Amino acid sequence: MKLKLICSNSYQLLLKEFLEARNFQISEQAELALVENGQKIPEDVISLVFNPQQIDQLISFLENQLGNGAEQKEKNLQDHLIGQLDENYEIINYQDIILFEAQNSIIYARTKAKKYRLKEKLYQLEEELAAEGFIRINKSEIVNIIHIKEIVPWFNGRLLLKLDIKKEIEVSRSYAGDFKKYLGL
Repeated sequence: MKLKLICSNSYQLLLKEFLEARNFQISEQAELALVENGQKIPEDVISLVFNPQQIDQLISFLENQLGNGAEQKEKNLQDHLIGQLDENYEIINYQDIILFEAQNSIIYARTKAKKYRLKEKLYQLEEELAAEGFIRINKSEIVNIIHIKEIVPWFNGRLLLKLDIKKEIEVSRSYAGDFKKYLGL
């Protein structure tokens, strides 16, 4: 989102740094202007007038109202991860990922043909990708449900998943309840 800043020099730098750090662009051709009380209000754009004594409240408002929308839109547009394969980096679409696995504190994303190293942690992937059809099945693996071919009841309340890459993985007892609930079993 583009914003126009109309304020004294003492607030100009502070607001510019704050807004640019949150992916806002400072531009004269913006649709919204932040105007310090006492400055001339432009007639061609919507203006948000702020009192310099309430700069903290302005920053809080911008973070809560404008920042969340921009972050949510950016998050909704993302449908991929960046993975490392040897010395190169590649874009991996979510639907191509069969599972994430942790091996010796390194996180990998497996597709049908490749195994990519990731910088994200397993708990981050679990939180961020739950809405994309990924679910944690044990301490070291998260599976993409679209790649499950068969679910087999296993010993001691566990489940065995047969994936479309001819691999079998186990849903541990501690994750089996959440897994069944997620799938509506």
